Amino acid sequence: MSTKPDTPLDRFRALGANAASPTDLIALGLSRRVDDTTPNEPIARELLRRLENVRALTELSPADLAELGLDLFEASRFLALLELGRRAEKAGKGEVTAIDGPEDVFRLCGDLRNQKKEYFVAILLDTQNGVMRRATIHVGTLTASLVGAREVFREAVRDGASSIIVAHNHPSGDPQPSPEDVQVTRQLILAGNVLDIPVLDHIVIGDREFRSLKRMGLMG
Repeated sequence: MSTKPDTPLDRFRALGANAASPTDLIALGLSRRVDDTTPNEPIARELLRRLENVRALTELSPADLAELGLDLFEASRFLALLELGRRAEKAGKGEVTAIDGPEDVFRLCGDLRNQKKEYFVAILLDTQNGVMRRATIHVGTLTASLVGAREVFREAVRDGASSIIVAHNHPSGDPQPSPEDVQVTRQLILAGNVLDIPVLDHIVIGDREFRSLKRMGLMG
């Protein structure tokens, strides 16, 4: 008679990494010893409860994990494992890690081409134009009243970005910027100048091509 795996390590060994639950993966990532996995299950469940999705794990800080009772070593070790996995994934996909022109933005946001709704995103950049991350700001029709500077720059300030590039898709497939697109861009440029976080470009993504408002001379 077989016994059902009853610890995160047992289930990991029995099912394999690809089939392991997020809770078990987190519990194992927090463990120092073979017999140290089960006590971490409540922490793993609470962590997932607080987050919107598993991807949000990459945005955690040691202070966030300390609130759950982890010490500095445990928190740092777990975050190091997450970062290693993130870098391995990026290297495997050949993802864009720096922006040299609007073509790089088009590649980075290529997944937006087939979306049925408009996605407005901000690409947060460091001092070398390296991509820190892509933040989704708004989903739906792009208007100046809905895409405000506060929402855009909250992400940039929180992450310590040196500059940003914004982008959004046109579900129609036509990347030609609308007057509303230009208005939103110029409002963001003014706010970025005040905060010393310049808006370098606004890319409109269509079905097979894009438009750069900077190249078109529409940045104001």
